[in-house]
Amino acid sequence: MQVKNENSQSRMIGDTTLLTATQNKPSLTILEENLRTRLERFSFSAHTPLERFHEGGGKFNAHNTESIANHLEVTILELRYLINDLYWLQWIKAKKGMV
Repeated sequence: MQVKNENSQSRMIGDTTLLTATQNKPSLTILEENLRTRLERFSFSAHTPLERFHEGGGKFNAHNTESIANHLEVTILELRYLINDLYWLQWIKAKKGMV
């Protein structure tokens, strides 16, 4: 199955569970793909607070400060979850003898 990522680059996903209509078992390949995608999404959105600052004319005002703070708070939560999932992946791999 070919998938286009946000950079419009085609890549192959080799997990056969993606080809089935329903997924009955967990897939480490899909978990790793999910983590990679979330890392990419984080890197793409990392510049958002700076954009909000520039939209405010290079000055902090009530509107962009609130927007920046909200974005950063959500980012903190997303990163905490991402870190936890990365450790889960390593724990699962260690239990399966894959590390």
